[in-house]
Amino acid sequence: MDKQLLLWINQSWANPWLDTVMHWLSLRAGFALPFGILILAFCVHSYGRDGAKMWLWALLAVAIGDGIGAILKDIVQQARPCFDLYPLVRQLGRPPGTPCGANLTGMPSNHSLDFFTMATILTCSLRTRIWVPTLLYAVALCVALSRIYLGKHYPSQVAAGAVIGIAVGLVMGWIGMKYFRFVNRIRQD
Repeated sequence: MDKQLLLWINQSWANPWLDTVMHWLSLRAGFALPFGILILAFCVHSYGRDGAKMWLWALLAVAIGDGIGAILKDIVQQARPCFDLYPLVRQLGRPPGTPCGANLTGMPSNHSLDFFTMATILTCSLRTRIWVPTLLYAVALCVALSRIYLGKHYPSQVAAGAVIGIAVGLVMGWIGMKYFRFVNRIRQD
């Protein structure tokens, strides 16, 4: 089922416009960094110094989640579809039928893990209107989907990253609410 879902998304959804958008969503420097700066601006605008502290706390949560993902990749050593199924997977910027570089770093998807961590910790910690968590989870879902669309991860690898990211975000959100005054001040605003 994992392979069939991957190939359906990777091949049946093929579209030049989607190629561009999905590639952009997967760029750390081209999308994740500007998106993080946008979140910083929102936090500072809405909550001042406490918002900047909250953003740093969320960034620490993402770094911890990313580290957990890297450790799990070393332990699990599951192949990526662009390596495992390279004759079948459509890859942008690569000649057809060539494997991608990293072969045993598929489980979990760190892109998915990072964005779901950020969405979860901010949803737990910020007292905002419903559109903020909706937007954060929609972006996380689009980034996760981009990894499948591009043939970089199987759907199960992306789902594992999302689940781990949500867990890390919940734990770090709970720690923040329990031990840091700036989180509680933000929640009371």
